[in-house]
Amino acid sequence: MSSNLKIPKICEFCKNEFIARTTRTRYCSHKCNSRAYKDVERQAKVLKTAAETELILTGDLTRVKAMEFLNVDQAALLFGISRRTIYRLINRGCLNIAKFGNRTVLKRADMESFFIAPITTEIDPPVQEFPGIESCYTITEVQQRFNVSSAALYNLIQQFGIAKYAIGRFTYVSKKDINLLFNAA
Repeated sequence: MSSNLKIPKICEFCKNEFIARTTRTRYCSHKCNSRAYKDVERQAKVLKTAAETELILTGDLTRVKAMEFLNVDQAALLFGISRRTIYRLINRGCLNIAKFGNRTVLKRADMESFFIAPITTEIDPPVQEFPGIESCYTITEVQQRFNVSSAALYNLIQQFGIAKYAIGRFTYVSKKDINLLFNAA
């Protein structure tokens, strides 16, 4: 059954006017039809790729938000900070961690409480008053008297928290503390 209809229409692809023979015709030619089809397919692929990218970016975030324990990468993604910053906070002792082999695990609640809690600065321990030169040894005197190297002496002083006093060009330590350290009479 042939149609004698002649309907003036505008092509949806090239926007030129043409005479259609059916009411459903949308394009002026097979060429415009093919190009429109390819354009629709291309747009569908672009939208699909954009949706996948969005899912990767936000999908990990929604998955991470549901987790109670996080590794360093997940914590960095969740809180929007770098991995290095998290490691700095761990080294300062601001965050508690658990180690499983080489893997570092953080509790999400600890991370959240760190960012909510007010930041307090560490207060330096009070400086001990200088006991006087007569009740102190110089570092050189300690090395000679107890036959210890400077590196070993500084390690012991740091390890046991012995106060050092820099006066002029000499560094002094308390005789009482050193004698206790080396069990000297």
